[in-house]
Amino acid sequence: MKSFPRYTIAILIALGLAGAVGAARANPMMGGHMGGGDQFARMCSDMDARMAAKNAYMEIKLDLTDRQKGELKALTETIKAANEPVRKVCAELTAQPQAATPPARMAQMQKMMEAKTASMAKVVPAMTKFYETLTPDQKKLADTMMSGRHGPMHH
Repeated sequence: MKSFPRYTIAILIALGLAGAVGAARANPMMGGHMGGGDQFARMCSDMDARMAAKNAYMEIKLDLTDRQKGELKALTETIKAANEPVRKVCAELTAQPQAATPPARMAQMQKMMEAKTASMAKVVPAMTKFYETLTPDQKKLADTMMSGRHGPMHH
């Protein structure tokens, strides 16, 4: 029984360290998410494949009608077209070495955020149109499925 508190303390320390590492990786100023180079490559890779997988899952999980499948297809096409500027920024930023200074990293992040903002301006109306075709039960499920930290149907 005396060893139980030691294990508990060891687990708490390990969890604390894991949380600190995760927080540091998520902080752009610490070279985390969207820090350039490799970070952009991870974020930008396989965008179409991830979107296709999410759409296939959503179509089955929501048990979409033919009309709803048509709206989902229209939404998908809108997302693909709207993401073209994001793809261009991705290609540009992944070809560059990781930014060495905080201002340079912030400039890279700003460029990506601007492309994503322009994309979202086109996607939101299509998402709204698709969402309005769902039944109340489908909406509840969709709300859960599409509420990740990266927003609706993150590419």
